[in-house]
Amino acid sequence: MRRQRLLAGGLLILIPILTKPVKAQDQGQPPANYALPRAVTMLHLSATGSVQASPDQLVADLVAQATAPAAATAQRRVNEMIAAGMEAAQSVAGVEARAIGYSVSPNDDKRPTWTAQQTLELRGADGPALLDLAGTLQQQGLAAASLDWQLSPALRRKAHDQATTAALKELQERAASAAATLGLHVGFLRDVRLDEPDPVPHGPYRVMGLAARAMPAPPPQAPATPEDVTAQAAADVVLRP
Repeated sequence: MRRQRLLAGGLLILIPILTKPVKAQDQGQPPANYALPRAVTMLHLSATGSVQASPDQLVADLVAQATAPAAATAQRRVNEMIAAGMEAAQSVAGVEARAIGYSVSPNDDKRPTWTAQQTLELRGADGPALLDLAGTLQQQGLAAASLDWQLSPALRRKAHDQATTAALKELQERAASAAATLGLHVGFLRDVRLDEPDPVPHGPYRVMGLAARAMPAPPPQAPATPEDVTAQAAADVVLRP
């Protein structure tokens, strides 16, 4: 509403003039300061999108473990095993190695001994080369804790983006279907919420005992199977007549 000024007989008269408000649907989307009418139909919807992606990176976790009467002795043995594993990994092209999860703990109060343990993680796209390396390190005394194919961070992000697109399309289809059933139309979406990619899965450690670890280990196997990547989308959908 605006006012027009008129001068009549020396008096200033303010005449209110009503102007037609601009409707949100006239512009295709609501303005930033748009306030919903009190009588409005709102849908709260969520949807899930899923795509399959073939893993492109083999990950092997090998554990170096040693027990000795003195903690320092156990630690020294573990350090030597990890150092040898790191050196062997550097000689294999395309393999990334890092040492993680160091721990030292006592075993028995009556006859105190100490066990030191650390994990050597190997990653690479060349499956056969990494499997050969893992087999060699097992023969040198490291225990296989886990071995599986995973999606690299870049591929996981790409797959998650595709799953997000699928989730948004599903959300739109559900909104249109619900609106048609109610005899209404989809106006616009408010507060669209998307999730983030899940962190890289890491299987539980299954470390063999020292006696079993000393036995000759068979060549490791790790078949690659497609992985499902999912994404969630949610939004508030405003319906109009």
